[in-house]
Amino acid sequence: MRRAILIKGSAAVLAFCPASTSMARDVRLSPDQVSKLEIKVEAVRPTSSELVAVLPATVVRPPNAHIVATAPYAGTVTQVLVLPGQQVSTGELIARVSSRDLLEAQSQLAQAQAELQNADAIARRLRTLADKQLKSEFLAEEAEAQVAKVRAVVDRHKGTLELNGIVAGEGGEYAIPATHDGVVAQIDVMPGDKIESMAAVVSLDSSEDLWAEVQVPASVVAKVKPGDAVKLPDGEEGRVLSVGTVLDAKTRSAIMYVELPKAAPYLPGQMISLSLMRAVTAQGFSVPARAVARIDDQVIVFVRTEDGFMAQPVDLLAKSQSEATISGNLPADAQVASSGIPQLEQLLAGN
Repeated sequence: MRRAILIKGSAAVLAFCPASTSMARDVRLSPDQVSKLEIKVEAVRPTSSELVAVLPATVVRPPNAHIVATAPYAGTVTQVLVLPGQQVSTGELIARVSSRDLLEAQSQLAQAQAELQNADAIARRLRTLADKQLKSEFLAEEAEAQVAKVRAVVDRHKGTLELNGIVAGEGGEYAIPATHDGVVAQIDVMPGDKIESMAAVVSLDSSEDLWAEVQVPASVVAKVKPGDAVKLPDGEEGRVLSVGTVLDAKTRSAIMYVELPKAAPYLPGQMISLSLMRAVTAQGFSVPARAVARIDDQVIVFVRTEDGFMAQPVDLLAKSQSEATISGNLPADAQVASSGIPQLEQLLAGN
């Protein structure tokens, strides 16, 4: 009698236990049980792209939009006339410099102009005498050649004094103007600083466009090409402009430039993460990364059914911290569990 009771009790227990993991692929749960287990579901989204890699990037201005105003003469900065973020126009003065080198250049110009005046007077006199056959034609031509030589020196000194469009004043002081319209990105000097010839004074950004500079590992270089899509942290998309083909000796990576969307909410110098995407060859689906589980070396997602959930095997194409790209036998309107995965795994295993 006691043995019969034990057998009957064992049968009752087995009746309420799920089948083994190898056989049972469904987890039967009522809506009330789903709610109590705090299992949330999210819709599967068809996608035509897959994740290649998530890489850190630095926001930069396009290289051809970054302009540096330089000081053509060494000296001491006496004034900085602009502020970071200030909009400036072409020709607007941005800094003043006091320079002994400028004084010397002005002196050399004055001396060259005096020599030109003297040489010109001699050449005109010799030409007049040569025309009257009182002096040799050769002497007149020689004097005229000397005039041309001294005039070239004068022009060279004038060009030097006009380098970068500077406005030369008295006492060796000169002002540096903005050569383009733009926004002051960086001030490289402060009043009182000693600067060398052609040193950077102020940096301007002539465009509001933003790019991202990315160091791409060697293993990823062959997987990305110009025109590929790039996902930004805020969900917007950028576009790959170029990918380097030479690896840096120190970082062992190539430089890639990405064009960011217009009015992207970033600042030059800001660090962001970019998700490199590429087209998938098969039908792909995008799901939350936390919806993907691995059981017995098989990747699965728990698909919502009328009676609970079904463990559906899928192929994992790519995965980031937030999203995963999968392929498999899924309907376009499928919903998958995005939370409560450990509980579903235990129920599937019969625990």
